[in-house]
Amino acid sequence: MENINEHDMTKKMLDAIRNGSTPNSLNENVQNVQTQKTRQANQLDEHDMTKKMLSVINEFRDAPSLATNAPSSDATINSTNDVVKVEDDELGEEAAKLRDMVGGVDLKLYEVYPQDKNVVMVGVLDNGIEFKFSKKEQAPYINVDNMRLDAETVDIIKKLQGYYVNWTQYWAEKISEYTRSV
Repeated sequence: MENINEHDMTKKMLDAIRNGSTPNSLNENVQNVQTQKTRQANQLDEHDMTKKMLSVINEFRDAPSLATNAPSSDATINSTNDVVKVEDDELGEEAAKLRDMVGGVDLKLYEVYPQDKNVVMVGVLDNGIEFKFSKKEQAPYINVDNMRLDAETVDIIKKLQGYYVNWTQYWAEKISEYTRSV
């Protein structure tokens, strides 16, 4: 039997571990742990992004329905000046402009509220995104039910936001035509 002192034996073991000569060496374990930590960090980033998206969606879901912010139909019966429906030809022009910029659209509501100096337009895009424009709001509202958030959807939402900016500028000037008659 060979007489090896403990120091030499410890040195051989450490060399084997450091050089990765064994299948379960320390180097492999360190690399595996680092890979797992990287994966966990990526998963946390994805988790945080998903949480953030869900909070935005829940915020919109908790907001009143898109069409419910408009005055009730009872208000239009009491006074014809409270709500003015946008005429069909102007409605068609608006739908055509929106269609050119964003894509297929079905406008559900388009009304002017002269006393409030507000205009509300509610519609649904062909891909299922419901939207609400209100001149008094700072941004449009959207309502989406379980839609994949890919580059195309983000692009459509950006176009819708851009259209909203132009729409509010247009109505900032046009609303005076309606308020004069009140």
